Amino acid sequence: MRTPMDIAGDNSGIVSTGDNAINIQLTAPPVRSQYRHQVERIAPLSLTDRSVELAELAAFCLAPTGGYAWWRANAWAGKSALMSTFVLNPPPGAAIVSFFVTARLAAQDDRNAFIDNVLEQLLALLGETVPPLLTASTREAHLLARLSDAAASCQARGQRLVLLVDGLDEDRGAHEHSIAALLPARLPSGLRVIVAGRPNPPIPEDVPSDHPLRDPAIVRTLAPSPMAQAIRREMERDLHRLLTGSATGQDLLGLVTASGGGLTAPDLAEITGLLPWQVKDCIGTVTGRSFSFRDPYFTPEGPAAYLLGHEELQVTAMELLGPSRLAAYRSRIRAWADRYRCLRWPAETPEYLLRGYFRMLAAAQDTPGMLSCVTDIHRQDRLLAVSGADADALTEIRTVRDLLASTTAPDLVALTKLAIHRDRLYDRNANVPVELPWPGPPWATTTAPSPQPAPSPSSTTA
Repeated sequence: MRTPMDIAGDNSGIVSTGDNAINIQLTAPPVRSQYRHQVERIAPLSLTDRSVELAELAAFCLAPTGGYAWWRANAWAGKSALMSTFVLNPPPGAAIVSFFVTARLAAQDDRNAFIDNVLEQLLALLGETVPPLLTASTREAHLLARLSDAAASCQARGQRLVLLVDGLDEDRGAHEHSIAALLPARLPSGLRVIVAGRPNPPIPEDVPSDHPLRDPAIVRTLAPSPMAQAIRREMERDLHRLLTGSATGQDLLGLVTASGGGLTAPDLAEITGLLPWQVKDCIGTVTGRSFSFRDPYFTPEGPAAYLLGHEELQVTAMELLGPSRLAAYRSRIRAWADRYRCLRWPAETPEYLLRGYFRMLAAAQDTPGMLSCVTDIHRQDRLLAVSGADADALTEIRTVRDLLASTTAPDLVALTKLAIHRDRLYDRNANVPVELPWPGPPWATTTAPSPQPAPSPSSTTA
């Protein structure tokens, strides 16, 4: 997912959409996917003792018949290392579209993230622009249609399309709307699906009883990798070293853990008062093996986001830090977010505050904080400016609405506020002429006016 490009040339114009004037490029360029960069960060520099498994994956993709394959193994078996290596080195004749569910990185661990990233790759494969007026309620249909189109396109070129999803067990939306349930039960001709994950948790309840994922015949048990076990021991030693080491190391670990992943070195510097080089120096030392990196969501040239190196490390870190210390770290993140809120979310607002922050509030069951986010029109406008659409804001509103509606005594005032803000977003999208090639989220070529310049948040008190 990448940021909107600035409008240039003679094919741009201004369309009024409610409170904003949005520059829209009338001839939208084809989508270019950057997801490979994410996979490169996941893949090991080298993969040992997996030649048999790689050959089996290749044979499955190119076989004349087949549908689903589910590779299962417990934690620390080396599943993601195998799958990411395969994605980066596909067999001749296979085109792979992938998604790696990452529970320890906010906004990369649910159905919405899956749709965004896979749709981006499919559109790039087809050489298409984003569908007109792509919204939160139409994205799934567009994804499934493009999946079928891409399979047919590959087949016409003598190729096989492969959808690979790693980490189904890390899907944080599995109790309501799972990624697994979105995978087609009847595959279009020319498509193969590979999924990987742990035996538990079980298949989500929203997966139909006749879905191929419920067929035990598709399961392939992956033997643990000795290399993965060695890496596990190193990472666990580093984690304990951080927890018993310097105050700086403990703070950085605590903030990355409490945030749910996604904070950058500049973000951590603002929160802690350290200099960015001091953050990088600490994380880049021997203890840095406990951390992984991911590319930013909106800005490819932006700083990398930190997350713990394995989902089990995230769980262990949360247990060792304990509820009270995690709450204290979340409070520091909230105070940092409040500084940007007071400034009306200026152009330099960190990406984490527009994506991962809401997920952190949801994980902490902070309903007032979530409600504050989704009823903040300045934050909504900033989300539009960086993503090119209101899909993310509408998804957040729907999340809070569903949460409030599920209580025994729903807050009618809060639900009314949500409806007002939802209608505001719908209204400004309704004003965009349908015939325009709407770039859509999150690869749009649109820009919205920025708020008035404001003082630097790092010099503003919470």
